[in-house]
Amino acid sequence: MRRVAAAVAALVVVLSLAGCAAGDGYSAATASTLQHGVLDVATSATGKDYAGALDRLDALEKANDAAAKAGRITAQRHDAIAASVSAVRADLERLKAAAEQAALQAQIDQLQQQQEEQQQQHQGPGKAPGGPGGKKKDGGP
Repeated sequence: MRRVAAAVAALVVVLSLAGCAAGDGYSAATASTLQHGVLDVATSATGKDYAGALDRLDALEKANDAAAKAGRITAQRHDAIAASVSAVRADLERLKAAAEQAALQAQIDQLQQQQEEQQQQHQGPGKAPGGPGGKKKDGGP
């Protein structure tokens, strides 16, 4: 959980410092669009919805590209935001992979436990080889 919180905090800080705030030559509307994109990514990441966070990061990246193409932000600001998006994407992909691995391991553990329980049920009391009611190892009576 600390890793998720750290990644989300880093996301907000990095993207904010990269220029997702209004300033010289940067309209409030464009800043708001980008800030909302950052918030959407952070909200998804906080909820451990890494696939959703990556989708929202894609949308933020498109909004950044569109703002630059339309001349609403400078090329320098666009590049700073794009670099931050790239760094955040790497963190989110790593978190997503770790979450998927943990989920798969949990499924494996659950299946192993179920298999052990089924084996115990099939053996039942007194049915174990060499035990009461079971066959003797030497094959005798």
